[in-house]
Amino acid sequence: MKPRRLVVLGLFALAGPRVAHAQSSVALYGIVDEFIQVANTGDGYKAALQSSGQWASRIGLRGTEDIGNGNAINFVLEDGFTPSTGASADPASIFSRQAWVGASGRWGEVRFGRQNSPVFITLGRTDAFAAVTQASGLDNFSTYTIRTSNTASYISPLFGGGFQVSLYGGLGTSGGFRQPGSNYQYSVTYDHGPFAAHYASQAVWSTTNGALDRSSTAAASYAIGAATVYLGYHSVDWPDIAAKYRVYSLSAKYAFSPAGTLALGAAYLRDRTTKDNDAEQISALYNYFLSKRTNLYAAVSFLRNRNTSNRTLVGAANAGPTLAYPGADARGIQIGLVQKF
Repeated sequence: MKPRRLVVLGLFALAGPRVAHAQSSVALYGIVDEFIQVANTGDGYKAALQSSGQWASRIGLRGTEDIGNGNAINFVLEDGFTPSTGASADPASIFSRQAWVGASGRWGEVRFGRQNSPVFITLGRTDAFAAVTQASGLDNFSTYTIRTSNTASYISPLFGGGFQVSLYGGLGTSGGFRQPGSNYQYSVTYDHGPFAAHYASQAVWSTTNGALDRSSTAAASYAIGAATVYLGYHSVDWPDIAAKYRVYSLSAKYAFSPAGTLALGAAYLRDRTTKDNDAEQISALYNYFLSKRTNLYAAVSFLRNRNTSNRTLVGAANAGPTLAYPGADARGIQIGLVQKF
């Protein structure tokens, strides 16, 4: 076993389920997500057992220390893995998902290190599918930087009846504000009663050619009894890969009971780089919670690619089945089990 993996396992072993001393605590947590997918991407239906369809499988340590006057020091160390094989999501990194330390109080929170981007966080609020599973057209059609290293962030407390602002700035892989990997990002969210609205934007300097890649996401939702309706929007302008397009979505979710929810939705991608390379998708997703920590999910989707568009049915941290040829349609079902701890 590689030495760095021994270090990680040692940290998890020392943490145990939960260790607490005085007003400090360290918790071990994680998600295991496995699913079966049967899909046709242009050359007949094929079945596969895969990982991370609804939530990216992960294991992590989360800690906090109360330093008085309502202030605390916090940290998160989180690594992704593939339950199907036991392999790390990124063999080159000990904590590939998150690795940050910061402080919080009534004034808000600051974090320093590798962090989830505000676009990634906000995208999960843009449709009835939480922008996960193959059912989410927003997830299948989106392009953005999921997380950034060497980044400092500030997350404000709630104010004005439900507003919250977050600001991010990253110095990149070699230092400096215009170096590869450097970035600036922000989000504004509003949650009040049945209505919610969210917007997030990022600009990240490419690590390959120095281009400034921009993505943004916006959403609004309204709850009516057991139902919630969502409007979503995602824009991409990435010179790095010659991608410029817009995504629009409409979806709704209905809770039949505390244990079962059904989501229906449609998404449309308008390509502004190549004429007629648009795509659209319609989907349904059913979630059933066996307990607070365990749920089953079942998704069915049809994705239509126009011209030479090459979109497919991806998952939360899953590349999805490869198209048989550019412009092939993708259709399929996905049935999975999630265990959180």
